[in-house]
Amino acid sequence: MQQRKFLATTILCLGSVVFSLNADADLPPIKIGVIGPVTGKSSEALGQSIIGGARVFVADTNQMGGIMGRRVELVERDDVAKPELGAALVKEMIEKDGVSAVVGVGNTGVAMEVGKVIQQLHVPLIVTGATGAAVTKTYGPPAVADSYVFRTSASDALQPIVILNDVIDRRKLTRIAFIHDESPYGMFGKQSVLGELERRNIKPVDVESYKVGDIDMTAQMQKIRESGAQVVVIYGLGADCAAVAKSAEKIHYKVPMVGSWNMSHQPFSDLAGDAAEGARMSVTYIDDEFNPTSVEFGIAYRKLNNVERIPSPATAAQTYDALRLIALAMHQANSTDPVQVKHALENLRQHTSSTVMSRYYLPFSTWDHEAVSLNMLFMGEVRKGRVVYAYKEDADNGMIKRVKKGQAEAKM
Repeated sequence: MQQRKFLATTILCLGSVVFSLNADADLPPIKIGVIGPVTGKSSEALGQSIIGGARVFVADTNQMGGIMGRRVELVERDDVAKPELGAALVKEMIEKDGVSAVVGVGNTGVAMEVGKVIQQLHVPLIVTGATGAAVTKTYGPPAVADSYVFRTSASDALQPIVILNDVIDRRKLTRIAFIHDESPYGMFGKQSVLGELERRNIKPVDVESYKVGDIDMTAQMQKIRESGAQVVVIYGLGADCAAVAKSAEKIHYKVPMVGSWNMSHQPFSDLAGDAAEGARMSVTYIDDEFNPTSVEFGIAYRKLNNVERIPSPATAAQTYDALRLIALAMHQANSTDPVQVKHALENLRQHTSSTVMSRYYLPFSTWDHEAVSLNMLFMGEVRKGRVVYAYKEDADNGMIKRVKKGQAEAKM
């Protein structure tokens, strides 16, 4: 029980909210849908971490008496990274299983389809994996006045800024090549990266692409080498980014590689091996062996899910936090009615310190459904097969949870 000490204790500290210590067995459970690409092509790390993080939340919450005295029950689904299937499964969870909210969704293409269902059926969704900027631009405010789509993962409107701050401002590399996959995620990432380069008046020396699942990108990497690139920026899923790194290694091309958060997932470092060494990526969370919160969450995750490593630590943490915010919203609304939960999420009055990735105070509003702001992102780096802080100052501040810009001001 020692390994659960932190999470079990901090559940009691949700601002002024206190959970009932005795769930009523006669009351029906509160059902929450959890969906991700558990067996999806190149996306398994996302799906497995979504489900795994959600299970840690439920174990902790039910151990302390549930929500409003009712046990929490997950309705788990595998969307296999297929947009139409994801939409159908979410519709089924809402209409047949009666879930009060949904968390998860690992892929941008799936999120774009799921968003349609969520808006039609008026049940809140917190996206904890998919980062495509189009998700909240399409379904969030101000595009949709009465939006039910929220997010605790870092939008691709932000990640390219952090990536290029590192590449251009800190490392002084301006001959930039860009390679991306041809999925909705990669295409939206391309728009964001090229848009940020244009804002900086920099033109990439080369732009290449590949299909999800491709294992040989030597032709693309040869073109990039011939362009004279000083650095390669990658937008793709972890396993495919590994194929990019291995392809560069195959032609003896050594060049710095920087990418989105997918390069922090286990498949990248495992599949790329030595070729992953030194690669950097934008992240919201690192499985930090010196941070007590991270240590306790990692222990709980690995024991409960019977694994040695968290496939995607950020995804697991973002999912845990999303469920904690939903629990707060239900307490505040004193209801599991999806519409009331949605309105409570937009005006959460309780400050929580029982979350993993960040501390939250007013993470959402009627005009902003993104929980992550630019200041909450930092750079990770692969060293000896592990993702660690790229910069010492971030490591030194690792004990301090980053708070969304504007939250501190909101407390005043």
